[in-house]
Amino acid sequence: MKILTGHTNALQDDKLIEANISFVPFLRFLKEKAANDQDPRSSFYRLIIQKFESHPEILNPISPTADLSVYKEYLDLLTAAIFPITTDTTRDIYGIGVPFKFAIFYYSELFRQMFTENGSGLVTVPQGISVAKVKKDKLTWLYKLILERVYNFPVNYQNEIIHHIELPDGSKRYVKVNIDPRFVDVKIKGDTPPPLDYDNYCSYQMAPDTLQNIIPPDQFYLEGFVIWTVEDVTQTEILNNIKGLVMNMQAGNEAETYRTLEKMIPTVMDCPHVTAHIVPFPKVNGKNVLEEQFISTDPILGIGHKKQQQHFFHLLIEHAAKQPTPLIIPAVNEATISQYPFLKYLPIKNIQSFILFPITHKKEILGVLELASSQVNMLSAEPLWRLESIYPLMVLMLNRSMSILDSRINEVLKDQFTALQPSVEWKFTEAAWNYLLTPAEERKDIENISFEEVYPLYGAIDIRNSSVQQGNAIREDLQEQLELIKSTLETIAKEIHLPLLEELMFKTEDLLSNLSDHLTAGEDLKVNEFMEQEIQPVLEHLCEGSESLKPVLESYFSKIDKAEGHVFRHRREYEESLSTINRAISQYLEKERLYIQQSFPCYFEKYRTDGIEYTIYIGQSIAHEKKFDYLYLRNLRLWQLSSMAKIARLTHKISPRLKIPLQTTQMILMHSSPITISFRSDERRFDVEGAYNIRYEIIKKRIDKVHVKDTGERLTQPGTIAMVYSYVREMEELRKYISFLQSKNILLPDIEMLDLEELQGVSGLKALRVRVNMEDTLPSA
Repeated sequence: MKILTGHTNALQDDKLIEANISFVPFLRFLKEKAANDQDPRSSFYRLIIQKFESHPEILNPISPTADLSVYKEYLDLLTAAIFPITTDTTRDIYGIGVPFKFAIFYYSELFRQMFTENGSGLVTVPQGISVAKVKKDKLTWLYKLILERVYNFPVNYQNEIIHHIELPDGSKRYVKVNIDPRFVDVKIKGDTPPPLDYDNYCSYQMAPDTLQNIIPPDQFYLEGFVIWTVEDVTQTEILNNIKGLVMNMQAGNEAETYRTLEKMIPTVMDCPHVTAHIVPFPKVNGKNVLEEQFISTDPILGIGHKKQQQHFFHLLIEHAAKQPTPLIIPAVNEATISQYPFLKYLPIKNIQSFILFPITHKKEILGVLELASSQVNMLSAEPLWRLESIYPLMVLMLNRSMSILDSRINEVLKDQFTALQPSVEWKFTEAAWNYLLTPAEERKDIENISFEEVYPLYGAIDIRNSSVQQGNAIREDLQEQLELIKSTLETIAKEIHLPLLEELMFKTEDLLSNLSDHLTAGEDLKVNEFMEQEIQPVLEHLCEGSESLKPVLESYFSKIDKAEGHVFRHRREYEESLSTINRAISQYLEKERLYIQQSFPCYFEKYRTDGIEYTIYIGQSIAHEKKFDYLYLRNLRLWQLSSMAKIARLTHKISPRLKIPLQTTQMILMHSSPITISFRSDERRFDVEGAYNIRYEIIKKRIDKVHVKDTGERLTQPGTIAMVYSYVREMEELRKYISFLQSKNILLPDIEMLDLEELQGVSGLKALRVRVNMEDTLPSA
C-alpha cells in the first residue's frame, strides 16, 4: 500500500519533528473500550486486540517510508473499528495519516479526488488555500498536542480548520478539515522536557513560531496515526461571510461589498458558470432612483447613455411592481425582448439565459438580483430555492444601502444648506441631549445656541460692474434678436404680401432705434413682450402653413435658445463667466476652510452674492476643549490678508479665458472687539446680539459700495485689497501683516491711507489699500 505524500519543499516543515506510524496508542484505546462489558462491541474490540498482539513485531514504530502493503490486514481491521459501516468511500472525505506529516496511507475515493494530483501524490496546498496559513495551522496543531500531553496545559484551539478551495470545474467550496490526534503519543527525547515558563507564556500569548525558541520541537517525537475528516461547509461559511459583509458595509465600501456578494451567489446556487448582479433601488422623496456606481457592469442598464438607462430603469420598475415574482428566461430571443423591452441589450452582452429576481420587503421593491449565463437553458427556477437562506441578508443589505444614501443626502444638506459645522456641532449636540433629558411633558423650546466673546473676520470678493455687464449682455441679446427678426420679416415680405408684416417691421425698427446703451427699467420687458406676443405666434403659424418659408423660419428658430425662448447667447456667456469665477473662489475658500481649522477651531460661513462673501468667528466659546489665545486670531488675520491676495491673483489669471472678462475686488473688515452670536433657527444661520454688536452688522451691509472721502472714488478697486478699520490699533496690526507680505513680494510696495465717506448710522471709518503683485513669479506662501 502506497503512502501518499505532498511536495515537502512547499511547506519545508516536515523535519521539525520526528514522527512514525504506530498501532500502540490505538490498541491502548481499544483496551479501555473493551474493559466496559456493557458495550456490545467489546468482544469485537478484544478480537482486534488479540489479532494485533499475536504478532508483537507490528507493535514497533513503522517508518513513514515503509511499504505498508504487508500491514494491509491490520489496516483493514483498524479502519473497520474507526469508521462506521455506513461510511461511503465515494461520498465521504476521510483518511488516515502520519502524525504532523503531510502523508496519508489510507483514504476514501473522494479524498483521493480532492487532495491528489491524478492519484499519484498529495496536493500540498489545494488551489485557493494560503501556504502560510497551512504552515501556521500545522504548527499550532503540534504545539497544542505537546502542551496538552506533556505539560498538561490546555490550549483553546480547535482541530477543525476551514479552507477555501477551488475545484477543477471552477466552483469554489469551503471545507472543514479536522485532524484527530487521539491515537498519537508525544514522547520526550531525554529524561525531562524543556522547561516552560507559564507566566511568560500566559502573559504574552506567544505565537507558534515564537514557541519554537522556548520549546524546540526536535526535543520530542510522535508515534501513532491521525485521522483526517473533511466536511463541505460551503453553505454555512458563505452565510457567515455574507453576514459579515452586511454588518461591515459602509459608504466607502458599498460598491465593493456588492461585487463581493455577487461572486458568492453562484456558489450558493451551485451554478459556477452563472454571473450575478445586484442593483439597489433606494427611494428619494418616495421614488425609486438609480445610483450610477451600480450600473456600469449591469447587463440591463450598463449600456447606452444615461437617458436610455433611465428609460430602461423605469420600465424595469414598472415590471417589478406588476410582477414581483422572478422573471425566468431560459432562452433569450427576439420574442422575449419584444415582450420585455428593458432586456434589449442582453444579446449584445452574449447573455443567452437570464433571470430577473425582484427583492422586496413589505410589498416594496428594494432592488433586483440578475442572474445571467452565456449558455441557453442554463438557468431555471430549480436552483432559486437555494437562495432562501441568504434572501433575508440581501434584504438587509439593500435596506442598509437606503440608509447609506440617506446619510449621504443628509451630509450634502448639512454641508450645502445649513450652518451646522463641526466646530460648533458639539454645542448643538449638547443642546439636543439636554432636550432629550427633559421629560416629554416638561419640554418647551430647545435652548438658545449662542457663543460669547468671539472675534469676527469679514471678507468680500465682488465682481466689478457686474450689474453693468449683465445689462450689456441683456441689451446685446435683445439687439441681436431684433436684428434677426427684422431680416427674417424682410425675407418673408418678399415671398408673401401681408400688411401686418409691415406693421411688425415698423415696431421692430422702432424698438431697435430706441434701445438705449444702458437699459432703463422695464425696457427689456417691453421688448420681450413684443417678441413673445406678436412675433412668435406669427412666425410659428407661417412655419407650419408655408413650405416655401420653412427654411428661413427654421433658421430663425435654430438661433433661439429653446429653454429661454429668446436669443440668450450673451447672457449665457455672462452667467458662465460669473459662475466660473465664483466657483474658483468658492473651491479655494472651501479648501482653505479645512486648512485653517487645523490651528484652531472656528466657524466659517460663506455665501454668494454677485461674488463671494464670508464671515469667520473664532474664540474660546467655540472651542470647548482647546485653550484660546490671541495668537490664533492674529494668525487668522494674516491668513485672511494672504488669501485675499491669492484670490486676486487667481481671478486675474482666469479672466482672459472667460467669454466675458470680469474683474474682482477684494475687501476686509477689521473688527477688534469680541461680539456675541446666536443661532437663528428660522434662517439657519448665526446672527449678532446686542446693540453694540449690531454696529458691526450695519458696517458689513453698507461698506460694499463705500467711497473715499472727498473724491467720489470707490474704495474697492480691481487688483487691490481694501482693509476697513475704525481704530488706530487695528491699523497698526494690519500694517504689520502688510509689511510681511510685501517682504515676500505678495503685495506691492506703498500703502494708501484713506478716510471714508460717512455711511447712514456709521461714521469715522478709515481704510488701508494695497496693490497685489499679479506676476506668476511669486514664491509659495
